[in-house]
Formats: sequence, C-alpha cells, structure tokens
Amino acid sequence: MRSRRPGGCGAGDPGRSGALGPASEPAVVASLRAAGTLVVQTVTSPAEALLAAEAGTDVLAVQASAAGGHSGTFTPERVPAPVPLTELLRRVRATVSLPLVAAGGLAGPGDVAGALRAGAETVMAGTALLRADEAGTSLPHRAALADPGRRRTVVTRAFTGRPARALANRFTDRHSGHAPSGYPALHHLTRPMRQAAASADEPEVIHLWAGTGYRDATAEPAARILTRLASQV
Repeated sequence: MRSRRPGGCGAGDPGRSGALGPASEPAVVASLRAAGTLVVQTVTSPAEALLAAEAGTDVLAVQASAAGGHSGTFTPERVPAPVPLTELLRRVRATVSLPLVAAGGLAGPGDVAGALRAGAETVMAGTALLRADEAGTSLPHRAALADPGRRRTVVTRAFTGRPARALANRFTDRHSGHAPSGYPALHHLTRPMRQAAASADEPEVIHLWAGTGYRDATAEPAARILTRLASQV
C-alpha cells in the first residue's frame, strides 16, 4: 500500500472492499482482520472516513464526486458535495491517519500526481480504463464514451436507486428528477431493460457509467493507459 503508482489495493493479498456504504460492523471488521483480510472502505467525506477508521478499517478509498458509476456514500439519499479530489484527500488526511487510495477524476497524469501530493498512497483508475482493450465495457457504452455529441455527465438514481454518475441520455433526462432512493430494488427492476438495450445497441436506456474525465478515456491496451497515468509520478 505504500506504492506511489496507479493501480489497485494489495493485489497479492486477500482483501475485502466495501464500496456501497459501510463495509460492516466493527466486530465483523475485527473478525476479517483476524483472518488476515485487508479491509478497504470507500468513503466520500471526512465524517465517513472517521466512522470507517473507528470501525477498524485498514485502508480508505477516498472517492470524489467526479467518479463514474455508483457513489460509495454512506447516505445514498443525499448526493455527495462536489468537492475536488485533491481537496477531499486533504480533508480526509487531516481527519484520519489511515492509508488513502484516491478515486474519482483521475483522467490524466497530472491528476494522479496531484492526488499523491494531496496525501494518497496510491490511486484507483476507473473511467480511464473503460475503453481499454481488456475492459468488459459493452459496445454501445464504448461508442457513447467516444461520441462527441455527448457533452455531459449527470448524477442519477434512475437506473439503480442509488446516486451514480453516468453520461446523460434519454432515460436519465426523463427519470432522474423523480427516481427514488431504492437500491437494490430499482436496480433489479431496470436490469432486464438495460440488458435488452445493450443487446440491441440502444444507448439511450443503458446505464452509461462515466466520470467527468470520460473524454480522456482511450481505446488502447490497459498497460499503456496506466503507464501514461503514472508518467508524472
């Protein structure tokens, strides 16, 4: 975890990561650690970081609001404030002393270098890898990421009932305003529709997860993308 390079957390070690709210109760965290498990918790604020630290978490994945896909907020009924990643890292670092993994808004090498300077031990790339050769991203999702006609991302509950950042499409425009906070029920309700749309190459009703830096996602091998992200480290 002391590596100053882009990548994941403890790739060679057993680990348990909590990404959609608190990982578990302190007693469960203690049992996982006793079994040799590295417990990583996603947080979106200093307050969440403190709760995770008090529960005995080993590592914090600090997720900025610029991240694509689901927010790891502990309170999904409220959308996290749009705090830049570097500022969020500084605030969390001032609150807890745990190792930090930076996530959200890491579109280029300058973003990675800035996150490390702000207190992160390492970073976690997401949207930057969605068009990688090895990624399992669907064909309509890949095409949407490269489509110059798509000009914005939105944070929406429309697909799953939990705040998530995606490329705006017809479905988000129609349903974001009244979508309930109802994960995972809404996720299961819309899943058949989304699967059918992906098969039919219909991007207007697919969850096109994407962070704010989606324009910098490129179609090439993942190793090349990660090497470029690390070029200023």
